[in-house]
Amino acid sequence: MLRRIRIISQAVFFALFTFGFFFIAVFPIAYTLPADLFLRLNPLVALMTSVAGRTVVTAVFWTGLVMALLTIVFGRFFCGFVCPLGSTIDFSDRFLLNKVRSSGRSIWRYLQRLKYMLLFGLFILALYGAIAPLFMDPISLFTRIFAIVINPLVKLTGLELLTVTAPARGLAGLDILNFLSIKTPVFYGTFFVTLLFLAVLAGGFWDKRFWCQYVCPSGALFGLLSRMPLFRRTPFASGCSSCGACSRVCPTRAIDATGVARTNTAECVVCGLCTRIKDACSGFRFVAPMAASIKPPDLKRRHVIVGIAGGALMVPVFKATAINTADGTGRLIRPPGAAPEPEFLSKCIACGNCMKACPTNTLQPCTIKDGLNRLYTPKIVPRIGACDSKCHLCGYVCPTGAINRIAIEEKPYARVGTAVVDRHRCLAWVQKKECLVCDESCPYNAIEPRLVETTRGPFKVPVVREDLCVGCGMCELKCPIYDRGAIEVFRFGENRRSHGPYASLSQKKKLERLRKESDKDLIIGNQGENTAAQDSAADHNKSAKSGLPPGFVE
Repeated sequence: MLRRIRIISQAVFFALFTFGFFFIAVFPIAYTLPADLFLRLNPLVALMTSVAGRTVVTAVFWTGLVMALLTIVFGRFFCGFVCPLGSTIDFSDRFLLNKVRSSGRSIWRYLQRLKYMLLFGLFILALYGAIAPLFMDPISLFTRIFAIVINPLVKLTGLELLTVTAPARGLAGLDILNFLSIKTPVFYGTFFVTLLFLAVLAGGFWDKRFWCQYVCPSGALFGLLSRMPLFRRTPFASGCSSCGACSRVCPTRAIDATGVARTNTAECVVCGLCTRIKDACSGFRFVAPMAASIKPPDLKRRHVIVGIAGGALMVPVFKATAINTADGTGRLIRPPGAAPEPEFLSKCIACGNCMKACPTNTLQPCTIKDGLNRLYTPKIVPRIGACDSKCHLCGYVCPTGAINRIAIEEKPYARVGTAVVDRHRCLAWVQKKECLVCDESCPYNAIEPRLVETTRGPFKVPVVREDLCVGCGMCELKCPIYDRGAIEVFRFGENRRSHGPYASLSQKKKLERLRKESDKDLIIGNQGENTAAQDSAADHNKSAKSGLPPGFVE
């Protein structure tokens, strides 16, 4: 009965995760519905972000506390009933790798201590203000896999289906579907995320629930919280005959195979497989906290010391490497609303939810060249997409508050950088060609054409108004220069806050006045251009009538 309930629960939670990812974490639904609820469930996320940030991260604290209290009562039910990555591993172990797994290839049981050492190492890193989110939370790992690998694959498949079924739609009279368009997002680091996902599943080649048993730090924390749960497996009154049947079917090797079948509740995921044995002599029920059927976690003092020492040795790698002292290129541009960099890195769990929700695909994961502690955290890449002036969705899908929720009226003041014109690459500056694409595409009127004196006389070139530019990257995206644009956004001038408004009332009034003046100058400039065009056309007509070449008038 318990196993059936677990399978139903896994199917329901996996469906909820998938539905929320594809249909809630999208524009504009994510503004009203909690698209980050799953990512807030893990108490390890609440613990690490609060320790690293030296403050209680309320966005994940209360949900993490509730899950921790439920774990104390029911054991590691999160791993067996809720976790979508655990459900995927169960499916892979049962239907993909069951035939190739051999009992003679089992991993040594004492390696289950590895996940506890990783947990203590991560805690030491958090004490120094750094978190290693690459595999810390199974839900953020699974969300990252869905965002960077599964989501593009699904959309690419849909695009191919639209192409293949085009003739059939024509015969069926569904030509209106030809106007459907599916934008397939692209991301950096897709290969590495795919490799990590395959490695997680490939662990089933050696043992069931390999990731959960030996690697997952979240599983280690749940194990420590469930050392003596009230709801646990206990032998019936008839006693245990030491037949070992329950030990053989346990996927996490939580049941001792020698002597009386005691249960290591820190490893038990409440799967219920042991209750399906014919003439089962045990079952799950509520019992007193202390009982002889409980086996303590196989954890010694030396394992704690090794984990702490390992975490201390990793601190220089994450915090004291030369690459972290400064952004040498100035191109590491965070999303609008991002907290100041140290606070951002102490909160961001690199889940990829903001990257998936971004409608323009401008949010990309950081790579190793940006620093190990920034790996897979979001950054804006304008050459791929611009930050839409009408969108502020990333703050609404961020589970930890690393990206603040900002009102759309506040976004023009939450600057992420400033555009800079490279005069050695710009067509207007170098080749004296009429090119003002950046000016025409700027949604904030922060680029204006100005006449400059050249050897060929006055010529119109684009100039960036730093006081009006917010760094959205639309100009860089639209720049017609190949490879690297002639206008690029750099992070200087960014405006990042932990909380509160991004500009004072007087600053807002000043910027509004500047924007109105810029709009007025733009209208006058357009009128002047129209007059010049009319004069040029009139001169051309006169030349045509007189028989003279174009440009000559009588």
